[in-house]
Amino acid sequence: MTRIFSLIVLLLLAGSVAAQNKKQANKYFLAGNFELALDEYAALAEIQPENLLFQYRLAVCYLNTNISKTKAIPCLEKVISAKKFDANALFLLGRAYHFNMEFDNAIAAYNRFLETKDGNAENKKEAGRQIDYCQNAKELVKFPIEVEFENLGQGINSAYQEYLPFVPVNESFLLFTTRRNDGSNVRPNGLFYSNIYYSKSENGKFTRPVPLEINTPDQDENLVGLSNNGEVAVFYRETPESIGDLFFLSKKDGKFSVFNRIDPKVNTSYTEIAATISADSSSIIFASNMPGGFGGIDLYICRRLPNGKWSDPQNLGPSVNTIYDEDFPSISPDGKTLYFSSKGHTSMGGYDLFYATYNEEKNRFMQVRSMGYPLNTPGDDMNLRISENGKYGYIAAVRPEGFGDLDIYRVNFKDAESQFTVIKGYIKSTDSTARPEAVFITVSNKTTGEIMGEYQPNQRNGRYVIILPPGNYSLMIEAEGFSGRMEDLEVYGMESYQFEVLRDFILTPEK
Repeated sequence: MTRIFSLIVLLLLAGSVAAQNKKQANKYFLAGNFELALDEYAALAEIQPENLLFQYRLAVCYLNTNISKTKAIPCLEKVISAKKFDANALFLLGRAYHFNMEFDNAIAAYNRFLETKDGNAENKKEAGRQIDYCQNAKELVKFPIEVEFENLGQGINSAYQEYLPFVPVNESFLLFTTRRNDGSNVRPNGLFYSNIYYSKSENGKFTRPVPLEINTPDQDENLVGLSNNGEVAVFYRETPESIGDLFFLSKKDGKFSVFNRIDPKVNTSYTEIAATISADSSSIIFASNMPGGFGGIDLYICRRLPNGKWSDPQNLGPSVNTIYDEDFPSISPDGKTLYFSSKGHTSMGGYDLFYATYNEEKNRFMQVRSMGYPLNTPGDDMNLRISENGKYGYIAAVRPEGFGDLDIYRVNFKDAESQFTVIKGYIKSTDSTARPEAVFITVSNKTTGEIMGEYQPNQRNGRYVIILPPGNYSLMIEAEGFSGRMEDLEVYGMESYQFEVLRDFILTPEK
């Protein structure tokens, strides 16, 4: 009798604890505090593993935190194994596979989601774009760049987020942003407000970082730019008076402590997110969502006029900007290379790192190139700062050897530039009412006869992407119900090298 009574008490206590956990989990989840919600839903899913709502929300928490996105996979696989489930789980499963570098599984999940009648309209729109990302990624991982990642260590990094690293070209100090527990207040989403830290380089090592005097406990300060000589920084702050503005930050008595809002030509009534200053301070390139651009966030340039004021902003144009977002510009000391992040071009997913070279004849930046894998990943790769000799770079990343969340790494570029070309475009039809489906592209080397690969375009929009080293190739394009087409393709190297070639192919329906 006593044993039965004890068992009943234990069951009642377990039920009470589960109810309390559920209440807390829901509260955190709805507030967007996914880190704390994750712990609660993980406990609930362990108590009730067959509860699909717990599994679904646990997966959402994993996907919205940085450390364990791929742990969402078993949760979502359990959800979609049920007879009835939220169709959005397929989209989320595609995202989880994508983060885990399972690109074919991700594409299959996205396509299955698109075939359902249910699901969030925004996710439906996004799924096609994610398929394009996966196709880009499948190609880029075939040609990895040779780099080494050096974690800057526990003196700089912590269990919290460290990101947006900037160094002058001589690497004499490091400025970065962090969301660590340093006396800052906590945002509604559970993260600490961000602050900017400074670390000096001594004997090739960065010293223990110290917070800047400009930091506040209840506002986000994000470092978003630094001049190449290290004399002027740029930071972003949201204030009660503005959606988000950029500020110049300069030194006084050797410390970054004096700041002033950048000119209204740059700080518009819209949101300006990041900026870079040329070595001679004659121009500033910044990111803004002002109207009139090519997409959500574009890169603009203002030039200093003879009277010392800034010119009106000029869009950097379609070579750099896409219908998606471009952000975090950084210009080389000679002004000939612009590094930036983009959700367009040949991104593997989210923001990827790219660079463009300056064309003096056309007076603009052109020839955009991906920085390559593994510098770029399926996650957001936001900013890159290059040393004077171009051999080293500084990035923020989540890697297995890290201390928790985002950490700052010094990247050693081991090899010369990879010579490969991105060929991309669309498979179209001579008949506008008959779109080619189930298209296959077989690429073979004309010299050796070797099959280089078989490719399947995005079945929703016909977009394809192929990456090849220099050589002469044959492309056989086949689609059910259409006449096959053979095309020759030469990929140039050395002086005639092109990073990207745009080429559409038009098929004719069989009679």
